[in-house]
Amino acid sequence: MTPASDSLSLWRPYLHELPVHHDPAFVNIDSLEKLLSTRTTRVLTSRNETRVRVTDVYDDHRGSSIHTTPESLHTALTTEPAIPDGVNVRIISIYSPDSIAPLKISPPLMALLLQRYAVHPAFLQVLFSFGRNVHIAEAGSSHVCVDARDTDTYISYQVNYVEEKQRRFIPWSWRHTGVYHHRHQPGHGKQGYDLFILLQPNETGVLDKRILSGLGILAGSRPQPSLDPVYGRDYPILLHSVVLSSFTCNWRWYLRHLGDQFEEYNNKALVALPEESTPRESYDMVSALRDLNDSALRAQICCRGNLDLVSVLKPAIASSLGMQFPASWKQNLRGYEALESTLQGYLKSCEELVPRIRNAIDLAGYTLSLHNQLDTAKVDRELRDLINHLKDLQQDTVDDSAAVKIITFLSAVYLPGSFVVSVYGMNFFDFNDESRQIVIAKDFWVFLATWLPLTMATGLIYVLIVWFDAWWKRKPFRLFQRPGKESMSQSETRVVHGEDSKCEIDI
Repeated sequence: MTPASDSLSLWRPYLHELPVHHDPAFVNIDSLEKLLSTRTTRVLTSRNETRVRVTDVYDDHRGSSIHTTPESLHTALTTEPAIPDGVNVRIISIYSPDSIAPLKISPPLMALLLQRYAVHPAFLQVLFSFGRNVHIAEAGSSHVCVDARDTDTYISYQVNYVEEKQRRFIPWSWRHTGVYHHRHQPGHGKQGYDLFILLQPNETGVLDKRILSGLGILAGSRPQPSLDPVYGRDYPILLHSVVLSSFTCNWRWYLRHLGDQFEEYNNKALVALPEESTPRESYDMVSALRDLNDSALRAQICCRGNLDLVSVLKPAIASSLGMQFPASWKQNLRGYEALESTLQGYLKSCEELVPRIRNAIDLAGYTLSLHNQLDTAKVDRELRDLINHLKDLQQDTVDDSAAVKIITFLSAVYLPGSFVVSVYGMNFFDFNDESRQIVIAKDFWVFLATWLPLTMATGLIYVLIVWFDAWWKRKPFRLFQRPGKESMSQSETRVVHGEDSKCEIDI
C-alpha cells in the first residue's frame, strides 16, 4: 500500500461521517479528501511527538492535563464518558513550537479527534493555515464560519495578531490562533455541552494562561466569577471574548513601534543632503521604509480582518445565548462594541501612518535619484575632459604624423642620390690640387640621369601607396593637407555635444 493510499484510508472514516452530521450540500468530500492527503504533512508533525492539553469543566469540577505521548492522548479521547451525559465543557489545546512549525499532534490522532467530535469541515481551513507564517494573501481573512442550527451551533475562525518578543533586531513576531467551538443546546432530556479546539502557536501564550487562571486550575490562581460555571453558566460564550481580548491590545504597541521607526527614518530623510549621502545609504533607507510600509499594510489588513470577525461573532453569540441570560449578554455585548471601537481606532492609525511612510519613501527616492543625477553629471564632466584630452592627443599625433611624412618625403628625395653615389663610387667629383677646388666630372650628367628618375619613381610609389590606403579605408585622399576640427568623427562630436546638453539639463 502506498503512502498516499495510507493517508486516504486514515481520513476516510471522518469524511464518510460528515454528511450525517452536517449539510451534505455544503460538504465537498473529494476536495476535503485531497486537501487532507496533501496538506496535513505540512500542518501536522511527522514525528512521534505530542503536546496537547485537555481541560474538562463540568458541574463543580475543573481539571486539566497535558498529554505528551500518543498513547495518553488516545486514551483521553476514547475512554472519557459521553460528552452529553458527562462533560459540560471540554477544551482541547493543540500546541506548536512556533507558528511556522507543525502542530504537535500526529495525523492518526488528529483523524481520531475530527471523527469522534464530528468537527465541522470549515475548521479544516483554519487547520491548513498552520505550519507557516501569516501569509500576506490571507492576512485579512479570518476563515470565520458560523453554522447555527436548532440543536447545534458551530463557530470556527482564526485570529491573526502580533506578539512582542525580547529580541533586538526582530522584536515582534506574527502569530495566529485557531478556534473551533461546537455548542450543543440542551433539550429533550439531554444536557448541553461545549467543545473547544484551540490551535495555539506556543504553550506559554497568554491565552492558555488566562483560561487556566480564570478557571482556578493554575497553582496560586483563583477562579474568576465570569469564568466559573457556578456563577456564570454562559462562560463558554465568554471564552470567545477571552480569545479576542488576549491579542487585540497588541496592535496598539506594535503600531507605536512602527511609528517610532518611521520617525527615525523620516528625520534622516528630511536632513539628508544628496551630495553628502552615499547611494548605499539612500538605498538602505528606501529599502527600510518600504519594509516598514509593508508591515503597516499587513497590520491594517489584519486589523480589518479582526474587525470583520468581531462583527460576525457578535450576532452569532447572541443567537447562541438565546437571550437566556440578558444581564450577562448585555455586558458581553458592550465588550464586543468596545472591541469594534478599538479595532476601528487601529485602522485609522494605519490609514494615517501608511501615507506618511509613502511620502518618506518618495523623499528618500528623490534624494537617491538626485544623487544619481549628480554622479552622472560628474561622470559626464570627466568624460568631456577625457574627450578633450584625447582630441589634444590626437592633434599632437596628427602633427607628429605630418612631420614624419615630411621627413619621409625628404628621405625619398635624398635616398636615391645616396644610392646612385654609392653605386658609382663618388667619381662625379674630383679635387684639383693646383686650383684647390672641387671639379665636377664630365660624366656628372650620368648621375643626374640616374638620380632624377629614381627620385621621381620613389615619390610616385609613395603617392600611390597613400592613395591606395585612403581608397581601401574609404577615406578622402589627402597628401599634405593638415586635418582641422572638421575632421573629427561624427560620433565624437555627438558624444561631446550630446553629453554637454544632458549635463546642463540634469544640473
